[in-house]
Amino acid sequence: MNFDLVIRNGRLVDATGDTVGDIAVTAGRIAAVGTNLHGGAEEIDAAGRFVMPGGVDSHVHLGQLSSKGDMTADDFWSGSRSAAFGGTTTVVPFAAQHRGMSIRRVVDDALERARAQMTVDYGMHVIVTDWADPAPAEFAAVAAAGIAAVKIYLTYDRLKMEGSQAVALMKAARLAGLAVMVHAEDDAVVVGGRDERIAAGELGAESHAHSHSRAAEWSGVAQAIALAEAAGASLYLAHISTPEAIDLVTTAREGGVDVVAETCPHYLLLDESAYAQPMSLAAPFMCSPPLRGAAERTRLLDQLGGGDISIVASDHSPYTMDQKLPNGPATAFTEVANGLPGVELRLPILYTVGVAGGSLSVSDFVAAVATNPAKTCGLYPRKGSLDVGADADLVVWDESTWTVQGAGLHDNVGYSPYEGMKLTGKPAIVISRGEKVVDGTAELTRAGRGEFIGRT
Repeated sequence: MNFDLVIRNGRLVDATGDTVGDIAVTAGRIAAVGTNLHGGAEEIDAAGRFVMPGGVDSHVHLGQLSSKGDMTADDFWSGSRSAAFGGTTTVVPFAAQHRGMSIRRVVDDALERARAQMTVDYGMHVIVTDWADPAPAEFAAVAAAGIAAVKIYLTYDRLKMEGSQAVALMKAARLAGLAVMVHAEDDAVVVGGRDERIAAGELGAESHAHSHSRAAEWSGVAQAIALAEAAGASLYLAHISTPEAIDLVTTAREGGVDVVAETCPHYLLLDESAYAQPMSLAAPFMCSPPLRGAAERTRLLDQLGGGDISIVASDHSPYTMDQKLPNGPATAFTEVANGLPGVELRLPILYTVGVAGGSLSVSDFVAAVATNPAKTCGLYPRKGSLDVGADADLVVWDESTWTVQGAGLHDNVGYSPYEGMKLTGKPAIVISRGEKVVDGTAELTRAGRGEFIGRT
């Protein structure tokens, strides 16, 4: 039989296990999985290396305004290019409705920009902040068009949705078959902590961590679970930073609530001690929720290995240092653009702290970065799978140890909070729908080759 491509002798890893074998690709799909497959127009010998599904990053911010009105440093082109170099072949960014805006219009605009710029495949979430008419009808229309999930915020004046509006939206999402992603921090706790520090004249980075406290997350998660239970909705809790919040998720799931939890690489590797520095040094580490401590990192890894955390997404929220520090070293914590870049380093960081660190199997790793996010976003088994018929999104993995240099990454940020860190593992070859997009240091990406993959 003739194939377009055969990857031979690899250690084939998916969420269920691994075996040594070959993968054959025809017309952008996996055509056969087995041993001694021949007849490829091109062949890759992957002996001694893992071959896994391309990563699915279900939480990235590209070409989007932040809660403070800052535009992300990465648009759909630069962000998707960075994703490809990190072994992620599907990203799910956001179309963001701000108050008074049409849901349908912001989704159409985001999809139009994505079609022109994306180099890897993509889904699309929609952030909803205003549920006044005609939002419910527009939401039903974009849901039917294949949007992956709807996101709401429980904090931030420009974004938050509360009470009966949140329940109404969650009910609409349930009827449309969509999960509701929630940024779950208690607004009253966040605002109270912020105002307390402003009144005291304490404007450094540690005040950001104080306002976005652990208690703010615990209370926000409890609120989100209660809202979802009232609405009968499927709940996707974004960027969880504390193990206590995961304990709430586990209890809710045992009680019948349909809820999955996501954490991010920065909560598994970086430390809150970064906020004790002057603002010019602390700003690259400022995100919401903020970084936590060493004991929490250890427990989060245990919860990930135990299945209590389903997804590791990047929450790629890229801002330049000029955006981080609009007033230079004197910038107050309330003025910093919050968010960390991470789409390119998501897989290497989790492989380092999880697989090389001994707390995750390679199958656990694949589940967290590919299979589970694909399932939650309605993209599985087309994405996140090595099944025959799935898209041939494949990563040949190099287990060598290397050092992060921000100048060698492919985003538009200009720095990395992981600068100088040694990581184990990175993609050697990245294939998207049967086409090489990265081969070593060779770049084969191009704008507009990515396809929109609607939720099924």
